[in-house]
Amino acid sequence: MRRPRFRTLRHTGDVRLAAWGADERELIANAVAGIGAVALGRAPRGEARQWVEVEPWPAEPVRRLVRTLNLALFQLYTRRHVAVGFRAGARRARLGVAPLPASARPQVEIKAATFHALEVVERHGRLRAIVTLDL
Repeated sequence: MRRPRFRTLRHTGDVRLAAWGADERELIANAVAGIGAVALGRAPRGEARQWVEVEPWPAEPVRRLVRTLNLALFQLYTRRHVAVGFRAGARRARLGVAPLPASARPQVEIKAATFHALEVVERHGRLRAIVTLDL
């Protein structure tokens, strides 16, 4: 897998995350890596030890993105599992998680990925999403 394509953008009071992908699956996977990097101060790495269903898997792509990011946050802050993988099909998706090392602590508390000013565009055959993260 290539290195994740994401970056944070300046935004008053919150953080905006821009992520790119050749398709929806890659876009969501890169956004998941990006949200982990914001929360932990670095991009999470490792092998998935468990696969968690993204339920329900919405019909709309923007809802799929936000639902998956919020599941990654839930796993991090309530289960102490970091999202390290993503798999998706037409009707379902799973988030790969691994236990957060005991010595690791989130650097930032993200309340949620939001629909506020959510922007998903296709340009030059690639997708780009800009998601606002509520801190």
